[in-house]
Amino acid sequence: MQVKEDSQIIKAASKGYNYNYASLADIAKAGKTIPKMRIKPTDNGDYIEYLDSDGEWQIGAKIVIPDMANSNDAQKYGAAVTYARRVTAQLALSLVCSDDDKVETHSEDDAKANEKRNSTRMNFDNIKERLDKLNTISEVNAFAKEVSAIYQNPTDKQRYTIKTMFDIRREEITVSRSTHARD
Repeated sequence: MQVKEDSQIIKAASKGYNYNYASLADIAKAGKTIPKMRIKPTDNGDYIEYLDSDGEWQIGAKIVIPDMANSNDAQKYGAAVTYARRVTAQLALSLVCSDDDKVETHSEDDAKANEKRNSTRMNFDNIKERLDKLNTISEVNAFAKEVSAIYQNPTDKQRYTIKTMFDIRREEITVSRSTHARD
């Protein structure tokens, strides 16, 4: 995976199902080129793959069918594919999107339950800003423990986004060290 030098935070501008999110259109409006994607069936479920800058297909997000009240199977699958494509684009482009993060919320009752479960909102902008200032893997790991202690019940999406942010920073540090070692 090629690490992007300047990860960018894309602001959530789209709305739907009582939550805000950064759509593929929002990402494109921010000046990013959305990679070509396709669905890859596997024994462990369907995944979104994306074409990287080297012309190689890379694995992206798994397509997970949500439990959506008052929706038929086609709507559920369509929502899952759309969501997986957005997450894959974020991964492929090293983006962090400031989603309101209520993807599982499709009713007022669900919204209240989700809000109660996630009473502490993740501030991705602050986490990213602090991560960018860390220069060693041990500092990143210590910060990861701190974030885990603060946000004890993250949603799957929050967990995935945080893991991706920390993995990207660790890789940036590793690549930076190996580049400096060669100089």
